[in-house]
Amino acid sequence: MAQRAASQAVPAVLACRLYQQQARRACIPKQQHTPLQQARKHVHRLTVHAALSGTSDGDDHYVSSSERLSTYLKLARIHNLVPSVILVIVGAWAGSGHRVSAVQSISVWLMGLISGGMAIASCVVNDYFDLKIDASNAPDKPLPSGAIAPDAALLLSSLLYCGCLIAACLMEPSRLRSIVAFSAAATLLYTPLFKRLTGVKNATVATVIALAPLAGALAAGAGDAGLLRLLPATLFAFSGVMFREILMDLNDAEGDRQAGVWTLPVLLGKPAALLCAASCALLGCGGALVRLLQSNVLLEQLVAPGGVAAVQQWLATVGLSGIGVHAAGVLEGLAVGLPCAVLGVIATQLMRLALGVWREKFSEQEVGRAVGGCLKFVGWGILLLAAMG
Repeated sequence: MAQRAASQAVPAVLACRLYQQQARRACIPKQQHTPLQQARKHVHRLTVHAALSGTSDGDDHYVSSSERLSTYLKLARIHNLVPSVILVIVGAWAGSGHRVSAVQSISVWLMGLISGGMAIASCVVNDYFDLKIDASNAPDKPLPSGAIAPDAALLLSSLLYCGCLIAACLMEPSRLRSIVAFSAAATLLYTPLFKRLTGVKNATVATVIALAPLAGALAAGAGDAGLLRLLPATLFAFSGVMFREILMDLNDAEGDRQAGVWTLPVLLGKPAALLCAASCALLGCGGALVRLLQSNVLLEQLVAPGGVAAVQQWLATVGLSGIGVHAAGVLEGLAVGLPCAVLGVIATQLMRLALGVWREKFSEQEVGRAVGGCLKFVGWGILLLAAMG
């Protein structure tokens, strides 16, 4: 009887102790985490899984190689590669006097790859430094979403910068190497230094992009005359990129204000910032037009003896030989009217985009449409000015 009582008492004692432990645990309050702390823990867990275990979330979902590649391409903004190369090629073509043979140079294509690599590296390192801001403005980006580890992004940008600088050491002349070194330093210091300086951040991006055609001309062996020929296109490129950069800041105003980044929309307000963007575009179009007319390059090409004779022959062919004597005057008028018409149309389209943003009260969708729409007008403007220069 005593043994049976003892054997029955043991489970009762264990149950009592278990009940006491559960009661003590119930009395201890669990540590509470703020939503921000919970989000940080979740992002950290995602980063560890993505970088070390090959998963994209906390579950056992495997990330394929194609998905990883797609994520890295999104981080690198790979769509900027082709425009960066085209700017260099256009600069080489125009700076060399519109010679197609200049585009076939290996140094020109190497400079194009350097320009594209620099563009990708700058996008990656910018996202690395902007991780906290993007957590508010764009949480679906690869870094704030945890799809790519920050250390991996830093390593990628470092390799790209090193590759571009090493390749630039093989380039001539020294002014070309200086442009590459300046662009690398400017894009690397953009987020930690220049981005907090009102207006300087926009001018930095515009300057780096506007230097690409000049770098292409130097890579093609163009001298000072070739660089001056590209000046209208360079002025327009600078102003067009300034216009786009200020528009992009409109949608980022709230996140920039919280992060202490004093962009033009944060400092002056969105209407005043939009006015600044429109003013930059108009001043750039005007400056490019004045420089193009002062250079008289298009006029010299059109009123050359061969050009006048060709026009007179064509007029005689269509039965208008009577006005052939005025061919030189017609070509002179065309040399002035064509640049005015081209830049007038482009300026009108850019102002139409700005007016649409104002009419829609700076809606995110309309600003995004204007940012994307201005690219084609800026691109066509650079190409046409390079052709007329």
